[in-house]
Amino acid sequence: MTRFTDKVVLITGAGRGIGRAMALRFAQEGAHIVAADIEPALAESTAGAVQELGRQCLWLKVDVTQQADIQRLVSQTVEQFRRIDVLCNNAGVLRFQDMFDITEADWDAVLDVNTKGVFFVMQAVAREMVKRRSGKIVNTASISGKQPEPHFLHYGVSKAGVIHMTKSAAAVLAPYNVNVNAICPGTTVTDMSLMATAGRAKLMGVSVDEAIKAREAQIPIGRRNQPDDIAAMAAFLASPDADQITGQAFNVDGGLVMY
Repeated sequence: MTRFTDKVVLITGAGRGIGRAMALRFAQEGAHIVAADIEPALAESTAGAVQELGRQCLWLKVDVTQQADIQRLVSQTVEQFRRIDVLCNNAGVLRFQDMFDITEADWDAVLDVNTKGVFFVMQAVAREMVKRRSGKIVNTASISGKQPEPHFLHYGVSKAGVIHMTKSAAAVLAPYNVNVNAICPGTTVTDMSLMATAGRAKLMGVSVDEAIKAREAQIPIGRRNQPDDIAAMAAFLASPDADQITGQAFNVDGGLVMY
């Protein structure tokens, strides 16, 4: 498929996991990629993989909690590619903590990346999309933003915020032909998810492998997501097939949460 031939796709958190899978999926479908990550070596690695697919890739070290980094990301993208067709607003962090152990610093660390960072990246990119009256924004939320997770309280709050801002931004940007949607992944095979699984295993007094099997037993389809499952949904939402879809938050979780 070449749905994105010569389109420009900007991806935050592109260095590993879901973000890297998104970068490769869009590149396979013909897009040029901007790979932003707080870890420059990972961003550069993703860029190399994209270039091996024959597509251009600009990689940048970006901390989405810093306005100067966000503005530099957008300005360098526009300088090199002249436009941004798709934003995959994917950078995020997770901390596995009991509610009573969460400090103000913990709260700020999670909300600053997952909510404030997502908003200000979206705002900066949307300004460019509005000028061209065209664009697709895909925010990475989580099923934790829809249902309680006892040891992810601050993470769940941050992702509920992403879902709400997705809907609000969709209403603002619809007149400019800019679609805004969110993906709510369930348990996904990533480093971040493994950290949460290790936390669950410790609480349950079982091995990590046993905790994984217990989690998969809860999933109707019977397996955890691969990052490619999320990338496939992102590609759909960014494609012309989704032109009539905006303001929605789609679960990709094997049926774990059915609303």
